Amino acid sequence: MSSAPAKPAFGSNVVSAGYPWLAATPKEETLTQTAHPSPGKSKVPQIEVISAEPHWIELLIPCTRDAAERIQPFLTKLDADLSDDLRRTVGIALRELLQNAIEWGGQLDPSRKVRVAHLRFPRMLLYHISDPGPGFSFQNLRHAVVGHSAPEEFAEVALKRDDLGIRPGGYGIALSQAIADELVYNEAQNEVVLIKYLARPSAAESSR
Repeated sequence: MSSAPAKPAFGSNVVSAGYPWLAATPKEETLTQTAHPSPGKSKVPQIEVISAEPHWIELLIPCTRDAAERIQPFLTKLDADLSDDLRRTVGIALRELLQNAIEWGGQLDPSRKVRVAHLRFPRMLLYHISDPGPGFSFQNLRHAVVGHSAPEEFAEVALKRDDLGIRPGGYGIALSQAIADELVYNEAQNEVVLIKYLARPSAAESSR
């Protein structure tokens, strides 16, 4: 009976050749350090790597703001071939969606996890974020700007957040909608897909 093929070294596929957008991707040890803090920080909840394929990075992130702050810059650096402006704006949307998932879905509970996947195609960038919460209803988001357009409605949102003892904000979903080409939620609205379409590669780039 033949044995199963050996599993590739942790993160080795992330830096494999043939994927031009990974030219400046952090090396394997960087992914390891991002997911697993040094021994001196052993109390920090660790990030679990589900997939480390070049076109599909998938992670389980503990519901802490620190974890989101560590992983968001790493994920945006994967798309090294894209313009700084595009990576910056997509990074803003990713940060807002991660913070919402961690704060509202995970209730900032380190024992709960948010699942985030970064999928890269030649003409599309996709993020899938799934949180452990029950979801929400857009109709009941009185503490968020999404769905509101008049200045007086923005003021009502600020007052509502103050009444609820919530930090200032409420712009996350609206901001992400403005940045993404597609922002799609599942029925329960505890999963979201962000899509950003990319320019068609030139003939010279396609022939590489």
